[in-house]
Amino acid sequence: MTPLAEMVPAMSDADLKALRANAERLSTDASTVKAAAAAEIIPIIDAETTRRAALAPVAVPKKRAPAKKKVVPVTGHQTALQAKTAA
Repeated sequence: MTPLAEMVPAMSDADLKALRANAERLSTDASTVKAAAAAEIIPIIDAETTRRAALAPVAVPKKRAPAKKKVVPVTGHQTALQAKTAA
């Protein structure tokens, strides 16, 4: 197994996608050594992608915050009144 193949499981999904695109490009346009290495890594990338798709987490519904209590808005004249104090 090549060192690159050993790093595939630790790569992110975006990295795997980019690596596969580069491997496809190199397998057709590169020298024989690079083309062979690219052709060798493509099945490994595909296997990792299918493994991750099979392990996709089940969608868990998000917990909602409890509803806030509705408060009756106070109008302006009520807030301007002074508090009555017992004399």
